[in-house]
Amino acid sequence: MVVCTHNRSTYLRQACEAILAVDYPSDRFELLVVDNASTDDTPQVAAQVARQRPDAVRVVNAPVLGLSSARNTGVKHARGEVIVFVDDDAFPGPGWLRALAGALSEDGVLVAGGPVEPIFEGELPSWFSERFLAYLSAWEIGPEVRRLTYNEYPRGNNIGFRREVFERFGTFSTHLGRKGRSLLSCEETEMCLRVERGGGTILYVPDARIRHITPTDRLTPEWLARRFSAQARSEAIIEWRHGGFKGLRQGWLRWKEFAKHAELYPVGAFEAIYLQCMQRALRGYSRGSLTAALTVPRYRAPRGTPKWLPWK
Repeated sequence: MVVCTHNRSTYLRQACEAILAVDYPSDRFELLVVDNASTDDTPQVAAQVARQRPDAVRVVNAPVLGLSSARNTGVKHARGEVIVFVDDDAFPGPGWLRALAGALSEDGVLVAGGPVEPIFEGELPSWFSERFLAYLSAWEIGPEVRRLTYNEYPRGNNIGFRREVFERFGTFSTHLGRKGRSLLSCEETEMCLRVERGGGTILYVPDARIRHITPTDRLTPEWLARRFSAQARSEAIIEWRHGGFKGLRQGWLRWKEFAKHAELYPVGAFEAIYLQCMQRALRGYSRGSLTAALTVPRYRAPRGTPKWLPWK
């Protein structure tokens, strides 16, 4: 299991303790903590966790700031044939690791992930709606195992890969993922798209549940507008990388339709904030499209990969 962390010592110890307490044979997993350029006491906290459980915990440094870089460091140093990523503020539920490992042992399954239940640190604002949950990394799509396709993939705070994914399809794109104050994301989504294009199966596993902390500073209209914008920018990068101008056109039409529907909602506190978020997303997609076309290389699928794409 890989936990990437940056200046999150407040949560890191509790998260590691919860992960190490999973109901799974202790000799069949390790916890790799990747310290990503932390400037607080995260290195000391991580080292203390490792001293307490030297049989199960290792700590490595990823000096280049960015979640994708940290994940790639985790892939490089992990020893197992299954690599599970979980956030430094997430807490596994009963059977979590067993469910993920079981899914990833099935023929053809290369990626698996499960539900993410939010833990709100503060009181929810009166205008808050379930429509915002997806932008807070919360996710659940039912009680049954499901095969997933673009663009409904597991969330990056609760996702497992067979090691062969990185051997066949490369590592996480550093053009995506959180970096400092940037809220870009979707590095795991882009990786899943590579896997799907390559014929691998991606599963939703309902028993692989975690709980994930949502700080109060994310429950503001300003933060959510930034998050919507960054999500759209991230999707533009993916759709350029895999679909070129055709992918960007389809993505632009999708976000334009979302914004159009938001304009039709009755006027109220939630509706006004949601409309603002959608408008920011539309601008974010435009910005992301331009940046991607100028700076992001197109993805080159391995030889023999089917010429399938989600864009018609």
